[in-house]
Amino acid sequence: MSDSPPGGWKIKVPKTGVEFKHYDFRAISNAYKSHCNANGILLSPNWQEEFLSEMCKQNPHWGRKCRPAIANTMKRRRLSLTAVLSFLNMLRAWAQSTLSGKAAFVSQEEAERRAGICANCPFNTTLQFSCGACMGAVLTLIQGILGKRKTELDNSLGACLICSCSLKAAVHVPVDVQREGLSDDLKDDFDKINYCWKRVEK
Repeated sequence: MSDSPPGGWKIKVPKTGVEFKHYDFRAISNAYKSHCNANGILLSPNWQEEFLSEMCKQNPHWGRKCRPAIANTMKRRRLSLTAVLSFLNMLRAWAQSTLSGKAAFVSQEEAERRAGICANCPFNTTLQFSCGACMGAVLTLIQGILGKRKTELDNSLGACLICSCSLKAAVHVPVDVQREGLSDDLKDDFDKINYCWKRVEK
């Protein structure tokens, strides 16, 4: 792993609060290991994988830089029109039932943060179906739910290969609303992706 993210690799040791920065991955991983050993922090046999996972968690803006190892262990599901429409209809029903005056959607800042993560995620795929009428129905639903809401990365947002949600819509909706409609298997998959904003800490 020779190429470093913009600004170099960095990680804060959770148990001590000490932060390490370096442009060389081997150098920062060795410094992290030495620091843990010196401070009585036990490292598991898989400590390097856990080290990389922790860096991804602390720096979600790094995009694909350190995510392949996680992505390779996850199941990519075939994009389903039925699932996409089901997700959008669920969001529409939720939005319509939300009490007037209540902040139904997340803030623009939060939506932009989520969009930045999804845009660089290997599970982000093109939202496209061969049936023109089907795509028209999908786009009409998205517009009806979001109105004029957009993010700066909308052109990079498609659909999620884990749950078939429309990412343009999903980034604006509270996580608890979206997780209510997920199976336990899908929830578990999201919870394994340490950089995903849909995961829930256990």
